[in-house]
Amino acid sequence: MRTTRVAGTLLAVQIMLSAQAAAGTFLNAQQRRLPLAPILPKGDEVAPFFEGWYRNDDGTFTLSFGFFNLNSEQILDIPIGTDNFIEPAEFDGMQPTHFPVRPRRDRGVFSVTVPASYADGEQRVVWTITANGLMNATPGRVGIPALQLDYGPRAMGSVPPVVRFGPDGPEGQHVQGVWSEPRTATVGEPLALTLWTEEVSVRAPDDMVNAVVDVAATWFKYQGPPAAVSFDPVRVTVEGGTGEAATTAVFSGPGEYVLRARVDNWSANDSTGGDQCCWTNAYVRVTVTR
Repeated sequence: MRTTRVAGTLLAVQIMLSAQAAAGTFLNAQQRRLPLAPILPKGDEVAPFFEGWYRNDDGTFTLSFGFFNLNSEQILDIPIGTDNFIEPAEFDGMQPTHFPVRPRRDRGVFSVTVPASYADGEQRVVWTITANGLMNATPGRVGIPALQLDYGPRAMGSVPPVVRFGPDGPEGQHVQGVWSEPRTATVGEPLALTLWTEEVSVRAPDDMVNAVVDVAATWFKYQGPPAAVSFDPVRVTVEGGTGEAATTAVFSGPGEYVLRARVDNWSANDSTGGDQCCWTNAYVRVTVTR
């Protein structure tokens, strides 16, 4: 009897979906799946995520965005344009165009800072992605209490590391991060990339678990043409949290790229991406020629 009921349920779902498709109703990948279906290796969606909002001291607000590539194997490059855009248009252009499968869910990869007028809670910044013919959009806005983030320390004192692209260069912190001066590179030739990190968390004197926390810089292709970028090493650990983190990047094709480093102290027991803490973004624009 149980087998018959399950089979009947699945058949009913199939009939319902077929009827919706015949009627012209848009079906996303989740709706096409049967219950308990496995994760698709390819052909699925990329979902933009609004992570939350920060209140800034100058009266502005910062909105944090991330994404989830629902495919287990398909890496997607979706250029800024009709399939990858932000509205209002004044905020368009900072979003990623490269969506890897490691990590499939990446939090706080970029931010948008909006004027004080967004305090009305009515104005929105909307990120729309169409992948494999499936469109998703997420609206970011100020005023949702459950999504309000803060710059303060976590329970054991963790805050994002301070990051520079030079020992005495401009510094950045939090999701807003820091930008390098533009760089140039040649296809197939290693490009040296160096960050300087500073662990500035304030911990209790008797906190032996977090007495020494390492900082790690993990590199990603962020924007660019559908060509591979390899890093060696892809993740650099700075013991004690303060010091130099060096890697090299090799580009397999010419074009305009943006690289991103996520610099985190997730070795601390109060610091994780799921808690929207504690990492700093670092970005590099690179023009690659043959």
